[in-house]
Amino acid sequence: MQLGAGAGDRVERFLRSHAAGRLVVCVGSASVSGLVWLAERTRQRPMTLLIGDLQGRNFQHATDADRRAALAFVQRSDVEVRNWYRTARNAAGRSEAHLKVWAACDERGAPHAFLVGSANLTTAGLAENVELMTVADSSEHDYLGGVLQALLEKSWLAEDQLVERIGDPDAKAEAQRPHRPAARSDQHRHNPAAPKAQTGCAKQTAVLVACVLGFGMAVLTQVIRAADSARRSN
Repeated sequence: MQLGAGAGDRVERFLRSHAAGRLVVCVGSASVSGLVWLAERTRQRPMTLLIGDLQGRNFQHATDADRRAALAFVQRSDVEVRNWYRTARNAAGRSEAHLKVWAACDERGAPHAFLVGSANLTTAGLAENVELMTVADSSEHDYLGGVLQALLEKSWLAEDQLVERIGDPDAKAEAQRPHRPAARSDQHRHNPAAPKAQTGCAKQTAVLVACVLGFGMAVLTQVIRAADSARRSN
């Protein structure tokens, strides 16, 4: 079975066929090398890049030269970087932007051609994995455009966050995982004060029992003495 060309070749064909106008790229994840690949093919072309997962692990492996090139691309005045996910995963619907869509826009900024598939903006996705990328039929344009519009309206600007990830992927490691639920507190399952409270209560109970027993023994002794005195008197 012939696997066909890599996803990168399909993307390049799409870019050549739609060489003008703003480009909107939405992917689940990206890497430094993927950003450099995109920068080399979109020089002087305005674009919006939305990445669902901006965790630092995706940007750990890169040369210094690629990091500089990626930073220059992200900081271009005509490049907009956005992000979208939900902190409470699946609590209120979809949890992360995981789609892979490339949209070419007309002079008004409206998408008029779509490339959709499975490849992320990484070396693995563009050149190494077996991926599928295909031009969407015009009958799907309204659907794809609606999803993109809704997603972009809910997303937020993330240039600073991406710049930080490219420059130092290990920075704020915990903050990179917005989806992970907070660790469950053990406060109620392990309360250091509990043994002390139970010990104090046990001591109080023991003292009370001792007092009752002592009082009972004293009364019993008095009763026995009185009975003995009565026998002697008779």
